[in-house]
Amino acid sequence: MDYISPTSIDARLAEEVALSRNVIALIIPFIILFPVTASAQETFRIGAPLPMTGAGAAFGEKFKKAYTMAIDEINAKGGVNGRKLQLVIDDTQAQPPLAVTSVKKLVTSDNVVALIGGWASGVALAVAPLAQELRTPYLLDHPALDDITRQGNDCVFRLQPTTGMYSAALEDFLINVVYERQKKPIKAAYLYVDNAFGQGVAKYGIMPFFKEHSDRFVLGVCEAYSEKALDYKPLLLKVKNASPDVIIFTSYLTDGILLGKQAKEVGLTAKLVSGTGAGHSMQDIYEKSGGAVEGYFSSGPWHGDVTSPAWKKWRGDWEAKYGYPPGEHEIEGYVAIQVLARALESVKSRDVVRQREELRVGLKRTTMVTIFGPVKFENFDGYTNQNRAYNLTALGQWIGGKLYQVWPKRVAERDPKY
Repeated sequence: MDYISPTSIDARLAEEVALSRNVIALIIPFIILFPVTASAQETFRIGAPLPMTGAGAAFGEKFKKAYTMAIDEINAKGGVNGRKLQLVIDDTQAQPPLAVTSVKKLVTSDNVVALIGGWASGVALAVAPLAQELRTPYLLDHPALDDITRQGNDCVFRLQPTTGMYSAALEDFLINVVYERQKKPIKAAYLYVDNAFGQGVAKYGIMPFFKEHSDRFVLGVCEAYSEKALDYKPLLLKVKNASPDVIIFTSYLTDGILLGKQAKEVGLTAKLVSGTGAGHSMQDIYEKSGGAVEGYFSSGPWHGDVTSPAWKKWRGDWEAKYGYPPGEHEIEGYVAIQVLARALESVKSRDVVRQREELRVGLKRTTMVTIFGPVKFENFDGYTNQNRAYNLTALGQWIGGKLYQVWPKRVAERDPKY
């Protein structure tokens, strides 16, 4: 079996952490020389380091829409404590060094009371220690790498599932549906993008699952691939030659589209093919692959409790405003603003430095039920300020050009085609 060990993954993650720390070391002295002016704030400014250009621009636009919708609704009702919310976006191009520069600007020049999002795990891995240094609350709504909330940082909070939780719904489906039907060892193949997100899903989710259930699943091919590669056919042919029953991809959008197209071109099929959220949960992967991912599954953060009347109303409002159905990114961003707004209710100071500390305390005390699910930031199993989001995942399937939640049954929009 071709296998990338967790030790190798740890080494690559360590390189990303080292790069982030080097950039921060260069920037912190300038922050000390030019400290924040603690001026009175008539609005609560929320800083969003987002990829508005570059490869991640489609994701940045999704979160911009989600934040804007939530903020508009809150401001229409008078804001929080009589103060309106204001979104301040800075383009990171999904590059960690640029994200660090963006955060420095957002905190020291734009005087934001909080940071939100970032989309990519590599970006958040760079931003989190700087947010901690600057004592500015940072709420993660999509960056999922487990390590980010395993550093003991009390200014960093995460509401959504971690990478290790992304595959929970898929794993449940593999055991209770796929294996139960076959009743014999199932051959599997796993390909994952060689970046912080892919490494996290592999290290904390997929690899531990196959190791624990090695009596039922045989992982014949397990390889990381470059996000920037132009030809995946040799790798896909290697998978094809292994004749797996199950194929799992952890991909972003551009690589996911190319993998889908080229898998179809080489005739690679399996009883079940699944992504793990990210690119495989975006409408573009279906449209730009020419429908090559029809029938693919995708396991990741769910789209919310689709049986809830409140969720159904929100979905209708979203479609009326933006003209397309919301997915995991949209609901995560929308709810993140709601969570910040709830925590901001405890902020009474007019001084931005004090506001940040009051907000940090407010987030720690926040307990609420949202259309995404319950949110409460806890310390457990090595995590700090992490929502217990194991059950906030679902398995979707691309059917007729739409991604439907199909598992678990209690939140399924329709039955899976399997």
